[in-house]
Amino acid sequence: MDAEVDAAPIRSSRWSAGVRVRARAALVVDMQKGEVIYQKNATSPFPVASITKLMTAVTFMGMNPDLDKQVSITRQDVYRANWTKLRFRERVSARDLLYATLIASDNAAARALARATGLTIEAFVERMNETAASLGLANSRFTEPTGLDSGNTSTAVDCVALLWNALQDDLLAEILLAKEHRFGTNRRTHTIRTTNRLVREPVSESRWACVGSKTGYIRRAGYCLVLRAVGNDGDDLYAVILGGPTSRTRFTDMRRLLDWSVNTGRDAGPQAGVGS
Repeated sequence: MDAEVDAAPIRSSRWSAGVRVRARAALVVDMQKGEVIYQKNATSPFPVASITKLMTAVTFMGMNPDLDKQVSITRQDVYRANWTKLRFRERVSARDLLYATLIASDNAAARALARATGLTIEAFVERMNETAASLGLANSRFTEPTGLDSGNTSTAVDCVALLWNALQDDLLAEILLAKEHRFGTNRRTHTIRTTNRLVREPVSESRWACVGSKTGYIRRAGYCLVLRAVGNDGDDLYAVILGGPTSRTRFTDMRRLLDWSVNTGRDAGPQAGVGS
């Protein structure tokens, strides 16, 4: 499946002229048909910010971890973490670190998760890149586990393949679908909520539902989002936005792409041109 996911966006792009997005790169793939509905710079590498955390989670789960292991948060975990609910010396289970990493995009949690494997951060990053290669993500490179470094780069094509692989793991699929999660540490109870507005504030009129996603943002990456959406008529769509100019446009671009894909795109028939 990995190779097929990687090849699909290059094989076909029939309806890309029907909608415009403001992001630097975008992609919508119908996974059932192996067909691209929309693409814009889909094979060009860009910084992907916290979409990196999908690779962190996939790499972690590939090491058959003890999910009940208690991990103590270190000073290095919280140092310049930008955003985290965790504090120095809190003890958190590896399972809850996974939830915090993927739902709340907690940077300290991602660092602690990498350490929970028993590897150094450097060795874990090497394992991330090995995992990327094994999944056929030829245009992805990772430099650390949080996405805070702009050296974490990938393409829209690779992001689809990465999310697809993450959703093959039952626990990761459950986490990536969750709107919120509540967990306790040795000090207090945390409640975390998804960073994806399309999950948190669903549109009642929508003909699709998000069933797995990851957001990302740093200044050099812009606003990013990868998700899987299931349409009311059975469409199984994977979509990516990379380099959105604002958080709001990231979600409006994605909503526009998915609405168009399940409504207009299928009825419009093939159009000339490819999104650029």
